[in-house]
Amino acid sequence: MKRRTLLAAAAAPLVFPARAATRPIGWVSIEPPAAVAEFLTVFKSALPTAFPKGAEIPQVLDRYADANPAAVAERVKELQAAGVSLIVSQGGATPLVVRAQPSVPVVFAFSGDPVVANVVESLARPGGNATGMTFMAIELNPKRIGLARELLPGCRKVALLSNRRHPGEEKEIAACQQAVQSLGIDMSASRVETQAEALAAASEALDKGAQAVLALSSAGMLQHIAELSVLCGRHKVPLIGGWSMFCRRGATLSYGPRLSDCFRRVAWYVARVSGGAAPSTLPVELPTAFELVVNKRAATGMGLGLPATLLAQADEVIE
Repeated sequence: MKRRTLLAAAAAPLVFPARAATRPIGWVSIEPPAAVAEFLTVFKSALPTAFPKGAEIPQVLDRYADANPAAVAERVKELQAAGVSLIVSQGGATPLVVRAQPSVPVVFAFSGDPVVANVVESLARPGGNATGMTFMAIELNPKRIGLARELLPGCRKVALLSNRRHPGEEKEIAACQQAVQSLGIDMSASRVETQAEALAAASEALDKGAQAVLALSSAGMLQHIAELSVLCGRHKVPLIGGWSMFCRRGATLSYGPRLSDCFRRVAWYVARVSGGAAPSTLPVELPTAFELVVNKRAATGMGLGLPATLLAQADEVIE
């Protein structure tokens, strides 16, 4: 099913059974609490409007694996023992939560490809006990490459960093390779996981003359952005990412899904499933709202001028 069909299906009128949701719901993240606090806050704030008027809003029990994948299954057990009616899985915890085979439904907020990660059978027909939002928007990668060229008209060499544990990254790398070829840009691609690997790969690329560094979006990559921003700043080379949070941690530009809208949509899924809808019948949604954020402070610190055309396109400029 094509994207427009998926969105049409998701836009169908909401119909809720006339019963309140009283059991708590779970939230599981593989990241530490501070790394995803913004996401959880937006999600919680959206619950009252996602549920029908008069329904009791469920309490959210949040649990964290603190970067330990082996701990995710244990967190799932804890939440089930606490009597949750469903589990919201955030980011990289999603495949692990589904693999733990909880007896309650799973609603996910996942930046990877849920089909590649074996979370669902297809976007149109999830087919199992899980559904939700994927933030992956492969078609945006050429736009990010284009932004690098707009920022640096003479750009001929870029370095790409991706999280090798991120399902679907191969598709994103391929999209970037196709984009740079059409623009006559040489691109090196490094698949990393730890911060040490990310910094080493970026440092090598910068020493070899990379004029821009593009970091593919994932919760894992987000944890490296502050240090990568410092490294790129020393070389006076812009760092470009896919989420606004990248810019808030020092990147020069970001273009991608508006994650606050995505997590509000996750609340909608929770309300639907709490009202009796089967996850297998709710298509996985893709982002529909995107934002360009420009970190003028970072650019100024590198002595990098920002084209007026780029600033005019920006949804947000960090002064």
